[in-house]
Amino acid sequence: MTVDPPAGHPCVSQEDGVGGRFSGNIEPNKGAVMTNTLGFQMFSLREFEGGWSAAFEATKELGIDTIEAWCGAVPDDPDTSTSMDSIREALSSVGMKLTCGHLTVAEFDSRYEQWRDLLLDFGSRDWVIPFAKGDSLEEWLDLLPKFREMAACLERDGLSLGYHNHHMELVKMGDRYVMEHLLDNMPELKGQFHIGQFLPERGIVLSDWIRKYEGRVCSVHVNDANSSGATRVGEGDCRAEEAIKTALDTGVDTFIMEVRLVRDTLEGVKRDVDFTRGLIG
Repeated sequence: MTVDPPAGHPCVSQEDGVGGRFSGNIEPNKGAVMTNTLGFQMFSLREFEGGWSAAFEATKELGIDTIEAWCGAVPDDPDTSTSMDSIREALSSVGMKLTCGHLTVAEFDSRYEQWRDLLLDFGSRDWVIPFAKGDSLEEWLDLLPKFREMAACLERDGLSLGYHNHHMELVKMGDRYVMEHLLDNMPELKGQFHIGQFLPERGIVLSDWIRKYEGRVCSVHVNDANSSGATRVGEGDCRAEEAIKTALDTGVDTFIMEVRLVRDTLEGVKRDVDFTRGLIG
């Protein structure tokens, strides 16, 4: 079951039939020169000593000026010390841009306009659902009407909807894996693939899926792993280099580091960043 947006949500049709921040279709900048973006996942910065501003400074020192927003950084609580305004200030003070945004279905219903405006103001073009849950194929497919509603609203505002895989979407149900069911049954949904989840025992080669969904991959989360856990990028069993090269060959232009960053891990993370940058240019 899904829950419709509450009354007053900007995606609920008004009397004039127009909702959202913009009306009409947004024309792409056809003269723009496409370049590859290397960003950093905000979730992976949550433990960095000194708070968000210090974390953004550290990523800037790694040569990264783009962050993937995360709704968990700004709890929906008036007493919290981190507000939307403080995140804006931290991003602006360091000169950071945004790419994508890990924002839940619940945030769409409760704080859509705030997150929409943050994404657009800092240059992002995708709202990515970071997780959902179904205990059966029927329950997974029952999520799609809500996803379609979200995608239609986002499109009116110049954004696209994506979905990020974890291990639960790499479970086979029926003739396909869960992630395939979601993408195959909703052509307007984009995929955000998480390299480190594609362990050999799951029976999927990520590069095959990147080719299958060419033109529909909004970004790739870069990390690596083996059966014992996380590894440096390129040293695990997930065929990270192959996945990144295939993504580049099929037009993917956004790669997001998903590696835990604290002061003690800086050297290792720098190696992962340099490795990835060497591939994407």
